[in-house]
Amino acid sequence: MTKILLLEDDPGVRLPVVDLLETAHYTVLTAEDGRAGTELARKEKPDLIVSDIMMPEMDGYEVFEALQKDPLTAVIPFIFLTAKTDPADIREGLGLGADDYLTKPFEPEALLDAVDTRLEKYRKISEAALKAEDNPDYDQIFIKDGESCWFVEYEKIRLLESEDNYVRIFFDDEKPLVSRTLNYLEERLPAKLFFRANRKQIINLKWIRHIQPWFNGGLLVTLKDHAKVQMSRRAAQSFKAIMGI
Repeated sequence: MTKILLLEDDPGVRLPVVDLLETAHYTVLTAEDGRAGTELARKEKPDLIVSDIMMPEMDGYEVFEALQKDPLTAVIPFIFLTAKTDPADIREGLGLGADDYLTKPFEPEALLDAVDTRLEKYRKISEAALKAEDNPDYDQIFIKDGESCWFVEYEKIRLLESEDNYVRIFFDDEKPLVSRTLNYLEERLPAKLFFRANRKQIINLKWIRHIQPWFNGGLLVTLKDHAKVQMSRRAAQSFKAIMGI
């Protein structure tokens, strides 16, 4: 059964929402403050999170940002449910990357519609992503950044660059930031095309334009888009062995 986590400190709101969701045949988990909600989300991995913004310990924004730092929770659909109706607050919530923002008081149908819509969208996205990952002959990768999604052919990806627990992927004129680690992507990308140049970057071998010696036995790689990547000494040794140089 679909599992929803509700973060709400006001019992006058929390209990009716629980009743509403359970009547719609969802399993509902609850937390009364942001810190407890964050821990519960990491433990239970719910299918969707509905969160108030103004809560003790951690507010809803802090909860969302904390969960976004973990690749296992960053993909969970997230809906803000709050009494803050100022347009600036709404822009802030959506600007962080949340999937929806409902203001109190709300119609029960509005909440159920938002929940159903987000769950259905992520179900389709997940099915498409799993199909791509499970097929070794698939020549594309599924990329999601907030509301934007792409299926990108491997050969179009020229560079992947780590940013904390995220990876920025460079292709065409796009450079989305995805909630995956570089190690995770390295294991799933075809080794015949992609090479780990250093701790933070993976390059597409077909995008290499020029190579020259660099400091401490490393190499300086220039890509066809003129981006420059410093290859570590250890990586350079592996690269030379692979390329027969």
